[in-house]
Amino acid sequence: MGLKVNLTIVKALARRDLRLYFSSPAGYVFLTLFIFLSAAAAFWQDRFFLDNLANLDQLNQVFPFLLLAFIPALTMSVWSEERRLGTSELLFTLPATDFEVVLGKYIATLGIYTASLVLSLSHVLVLFFLGSPDLGLMFGNYVGFWLVGAALIPVGMLASLLTVNTTVAFILGALFCGAVIFIDTAAGAISVDAGRALAPLSVFSPFWDFSKGVLTLSGFVAFSSVAGFFIYLNTLLVSRRHWPREADGMPMWSHHTVRAVALAVALIAANTVVARATLRLDVTAERLSSVSSETQRLLAELPDDRPVFIQAFLSPTVPEPFVQARSNLIGILEEIDALAGGKVQVLIEDTEPFTDAAVNAREKFGILPRAMRDVAAGRAEVAEVFMGVAFTSGAEQQVIRFFDRGLPTEYEIMRTIRVVAGSERKRVGVVDTMVKIFGGQNLTNQQQMPRWSVVGELQKQYEVVEVNAEFPVPPDIDALLVALPSSMQTDQMVNVTDYIRSGKPAMVLVDPLPAVNPTLAPTEWVGEGNPFTYPPGQARPGPRGNVRQWIADLGVDWEPTRIVWDAYNPHPDLSYMPQEVVFLGAGNENPDTFSSAADIAKDLQELVFLYAGSLGSGEDPDVTFEPLLRTGAVSGDSGYFTLVQQSFFGPQINPNPVREQNEGDYVVAARIRSDQPVAAPAAAGEESAEEVDPADAGASWTTEGPLDLVVVADLDFIGEQFFQIRETAPGNLNFDNITFFLNAIDELLEDDSFIALRSRRARHRTLARVEAQTAEFVEQRTLDEQQAEAEAEEALTEAQTRLDERVAEVQDRTDIDAQAKQIMARNLQEVENRRLQVLSTNIETEKQTKVRASLERMETQIRRIQSTIKTFAILLPPVPVVVLGLVTFARRQRREREGAAAARRLRE
Repeated sequence: MGLKVNLTIVKALARRDLRLYFSSPAGYVFLTLFIFLSAAAAFWQDRFFLDNLANLDQLNQVFPFLLLAFIPALTMSVWSEERRLGTSELLFTLPATDFEVVLGKYIATLGIYTASLVLSLSHVLVLFFLGSPDLGLMFGNYVGFWLVGAALIPVGMLASLLTVNTTVAFILGALFCGAVIFIDTAAGAISVDAGRALAPLSVFSPFWDFSKGVLTLSGFVAFSSVAGFFIYLNTLLVSRRHWPREADGMPMWSHHTVRAVALAVALIAANTVVARATLRLDVTAERLSSVSSETQRLLAELPDDRPVFIQAFLSPTVPEPFVQARSNLIGILEEIDALAGGKVQVLIEDTEPFTDAAVNAREKFGILPRAMRDVAAGRAEVAEVFMGVAFTSGAEQQVIRFFDRGLPTEYEIMRTIRVVAGSERKRVGVVDTMVKIFGGQNLTNQQQMPRWSVVGELQKQYEVVEVNAEFPVPPDIDALLVALPSSMQTDQMVNVTDYIRSGKPAMVLVDPLPAVNPTLAPTEWVGEGNPFTYPPGQARPGPRGNVRQWIADLGVDWEPTRIVWDAYNPHPDLSYMPQEVVFLGAGNENPDTFSSAADIAKDLQELVFLYAGSLGSGEDPDVTFEPLLRTGAVSGDSGYFTLVQQSFFGPQINPNPVREQNEGDYVVAARIRSDQPVAAPAAAGEESAEEVDPADAGASWTTEGPLDLVVVADLDFIGEQFFQIRETAPGNLNFDNITFFLNAIDELLEDDSFIALRSRRARHRTLARVEAQTAEFVEQRTLDEQQAEAEAEEALTEAQTRLDERVAEVQDRTDIDAQAKQIMARNLQEVENRRLQVLSTNIETEKQTKVRASLERMETQIRRIQSTIKTFAILLPPVPVVVLGLVTFARRQRREREGAAAARRLRE
């Protein structure tokens, strides 16, 4: 086979096959089926609406199975039809080499597949109709689609070359393509090690990078290698008519077999070498797979005399959910190594159990493998996976023992680099309150409480110490975290107040109902507190301070007995959550949900608060109240005792509280600042601010420096569950709770190095149109529930009024004595109370029936919206192809009739 290719002949052959394909109605049938099936895969699955994301993730998951049917159907007649019709002899008499003939047919088939993908771009139009997809991500997806098809087409052509029967060619094509696609799964069913070893040979291993919007050199080389190898096999079999019987005493087929095997080995070796280069181009809007300008700036600021040595202990093969995380980790480490020069040195070690690298990781850095199930290899096997990174600079050492796929890779690496490089670490004090953020003894059941993960997260960047507020706060504390100040006693409040009065920053987390421990709710601590909180005979702490007045003196109006709810919920699979679980996001119809003027909030995408309160501005004009986070348009608040029911076991949540929607939104987090010292308003008759307890109502005091506070009306937003969600990202959940908390601490300490980097993650691109239509029904459901509640309340009021009137009539009678009146009134009350009780039960049942009917109507409307979208998304895209096929069929029929008429005229 010569190296020179006659492109004119190749183009002519390609045009011939394209003309034959598109002049036949059968070709349009295949195109229609491809578009129909791909649309069904993308939009018909319930997961598409449950994820509520404007992307093609559902299509990416089933695309291998789609091509397993479409590629053999596309290629089954490429060679077999030529041989069946006897046109193959004519084809090989053309002045073209065998390679040129194969290449012409390959280009023609690839052109048909490309036309199919171009027509399937209607899927992107559907996504734009529903939301705002990432065009870069869509580009990466379609490049991956095209490359996979380009690699599999010569595989199907090889099957067509082996038989004259198109049906047999289709079956063989499906088997051959299945072997190339699922080679790792098939081998894994026999041996897990074999499955892992052969995983790089599957054409869909490199596809997953493209599905994330990352174009990789290794992916291009892998697809090109598969396509080139099978084009070579096609050319080899086409030219077998020229083979001599034997050469050098060996059958000719053995020579070509050895050459094919040698070529396969060379291609595998080349792909192995290229894979180590990890050249990647991130085409997504957020560019998350490439280092940011913030990282480059931080690297430039590192001291030259304290180089950082990074050792990454990574398993060479990881389960499918961690493939992208491992790839991103390696890519960012190598980019940092290249950008930092001698300031940062990176060593990446392939680490497997029972190897020297595993021993080194365990003994030097405490890095251990994590056992997890790997179901991608054909059967559920437990694999031990290493994903740990150690950072060393001199005597300083920091270790990230496992990089979960939800962790922000670039931020975690850069923060740790800066810490070990010797940057000065500020001190953050955590006040010891009854919520025990630092861990400690539980006063209720005498059990040891674990330390909250938020402490460990702060310790990665700052020096964190526990502060006993029974004594004055040490002056070397740079910022203070006060969690649940309502559980502090009066003297503790005084000491915290003194610290704030000195002009030091603080973050205050108030909460009307802490989900982590409802017995710590401030309403439960009025006076001596909830009597069920402590066992009999146990010593009880003193009474709590007046937290409402304490926070009011800091410039914030907070009502501890009001709990906020919000009807917005962008996660259909979390629809069972009560509305007091407040989702803050761009789809809640409030453009001011995240303050665009505050660096700590402007880049946030979604937060979740649990039974949060609301904040308002105080009365001091010298104090600036800056809202950071607000609820959505359909929100309101409920009273504490409406939502909470008292029991022997403490407060219990009412599953069906009365909710009333209020106009406007609610502030759930705010920044409190003043440009100069602030004096709290003195109570009447007070002469000296210094002689008055600042925790008492109406007290007067003056700060020694400007106020600088961040107040959040929820404690649970930094709970353990949100750290777990942040690490593992289950079901594509990705909340910014921890990001907002760390941003606030950084801002208070005037360290904004990581705020932009920490907020750098994929934009949560939801199905905005679906959300908007759904929101209308959710709002209507809220109004229906309020109406049902109002009608029930009105009916009960009327019944009670009638009872009171009947009793009054008896009392007003003058024909009977007082004792008879009393007896008659008591009898009447007993009878009417029984009637009222029955009536109350009936009214409550009727109310619940109306509420249930409203919920069913809402669910029906939502399902109707989803069904309509599915129907149009699947049926409309194939319409142009069907119309074009019908036109082609009509033109063909007309030409055949005209030809038949002309033939009859010639015979006559």
